[in-house]
Amino acid sequence: MRDAASKSSQSGAFSLLFGYLSRDRRLLARALLLLLLATAADVSGPLLAKHFIDGYLLPGDWAWQPLLLLLAAYLVTQLASAWLRYRQTLSFTDIALGAVLDIRRRVFHHVLRLPIRWFDHAATGQLVSRITNDTEAVKDLYVQFLSTVLTNAVLLLGILAAMALLDLRLMLIALLLIPGVIGVIFLYQRLSGAAVAETRQQRSEINSRISESIAGMAVIQAGNQQARFSAEFEQLNQRYYTARVRTIKISGLLLRPAIDLLSVVVLAAIIAGFGLAQTQGAVEIGVLYAFLNYLGRFTEPLAEITQRFNLYQQAMVAGARIEALLQEAGESTGGTLPTLTQGAIALRALQFGYQPDKPVLGPLTLEIPAGSFQAIVGHTGSGKSTLLNLLLNFYQPQRGELLLDGEPLSAYSREALRSGIGLIPQEPFIIAGTLRDNIDMGRGLSAQRIADAAHQAGLDALLERLPQGLETQLGERGTRLSSGQRQQLVIARALAGSPRILLLDEATANIDSETEAVIQRALRALHGNITLIVVAHRLSTIREADRILVLSQGEVIEQGNHRQLMALPRGQYRRLYLLQQQAQRVEMASH
Repeated sequence: MRDAASKSSQSGAFSLLFGYLSRDRRLLARALLLLLLATAADVSGPLLAKHFIDGYLLPGDWAWQPLLLLLAAYLVTQLASAWLRYRQTLSFTDIALGAVLDIRRRVFHHVLRLPIRWFDHAATGQLVSRITNDTEAVKDLYVQFLSTVLTNAVLLLGILAAMALLDLRLMLIALLLIPGVIGVIFLYQRLSGAAVAETRQQRSEINSRISESIAGMAVIQAGNQQARFSAEFEQLNQRYYTARVRTIKISGLLLRPAIDLLSVVVLAAIIAGFGLAQTQGAVEIGVLYAFLNYLGRFTEPLAEITQRFNLYQQAMVAGARIEALLQEAGESTGGTLPTLTQGAIALRALQFGYQPDKPVLGPLTLEIPAGSFQAIVGHTGSGKSTLLNLLLNFYQPQRGELLLDGEPLSAYSREALRSGIGLIPQEPFIIAGTLRDNIDMGRGLSAQRIADAAHQAGLDALLERLPQGLETQLGERGTRLSSGQRQQLVIARALAGSPRILLLDEATANIDSETEAVIQRALRALHGNITLIVVAHRLSTIREADRILVLSQGEVIEQGNHRQLMALPRGQYRRLYLLQQQAQRVEMASH
């Protein structure tokens, strides 16, 4: 089974990597034509030298006109060979860069459409490595492997043809090198495949660990964990070093040394064959010179080809990793309904678990009218954010139904869900651009719509203080803004899309009381116009909600408005609210 999967992976990687040759047929044809012309010019050099030795040097014929023509022909062929190879290299580079450009675009486009559940187990550093390092191996495949192999293969054919013209018997002796080289390449592939795969895997692990450490540097230093992270990275780095040394040892043993040994054996055989033929007076000195010249060029292409097979191995491993990523099932495109019209939500015996046999939510049965303000509270792990994830179609329930405006969630197109449901997460996502860019997010919204959304989110005071207003550059992750201002910006982004349902996932957890008041005013203004579902840690934010749902272990244990829940003597909501009020009084007294 594993062998079949490995063969399938190799086949997919081969199709992915070499498929661009058929796509760029014209460019490939031009590269091959340049290659043939360059080879012809290159191979003609020793033939001209042989003609000079046997026709002019040994007889002592120094007629200057034919010698000058011979010299000019030699110089022209060598210059032409160099220029043609330069143009040929550019052609292969064009194919390679086009392939890398397309593969990176395909991979990133595919990653953007993978379901959220896939990212639950994906390591960011490894994913970045696949999109950058692995796709870069494709360029090496075309420029350093394919170009080298084709160039040297055609050169070998040209040299063999020239050798056959000079002396067929000596050419047959030189031909013995090829089976030996094929055997070396086969043995190299068998021994190096696992080591190359291990090398690339460890490199991805290193990228992942570095990314993780940089992102959590404040926590690492605050917890005095530098020594532990350094030790773990050292172990990972050592494994990469060991795997890399293995590949180098295999390459060093089988590639250049093996080819050099074979070439020495063939050289000895050619000299012996020449000596035997010379006793019969059959071979000229110029032929020997040309043969030795060709043999030097003959072994060099073979050595180049074998040395480049480590790049082929790396590219195939990288291609298999890219192909595996592309084969991951993307997010379901959903149904065909184009828009959400009202924003009514219904849950019918809904049940969900990240592991099917361990439900974390439900069974839930709820009716949420369009335009209502619904709040969800509960301890950590009660299922609050999970419910929002189900509404966003990030996950699909194992049992029950989730209806929007009376239609199953699966009946709506992805565009309808993404435009009809807005999300305001706890951690704001800010791109390195202007305020306008962060509100628009590439949707091409009108200036009036962006301005209205900024006003609804309470950004007017901030815009008045910024000399460039909406055109102010924010920098990476919005470092010029406070945490509250970043949250307001994300609210403006969500409102600019005119959603019918707005989800707030603990959006007031990390902001000050003043910003919370701004968000409360925004929610009050939206109340009745769109359906609001607010997961709240700060209970003061949701006092005006039409209904508050108290979740515990995935089930609704209390529901009602603020006044009704506070009237329950031993209610969990009442206890949570009073504890927060007490904590706020203590905090105010301490200041």
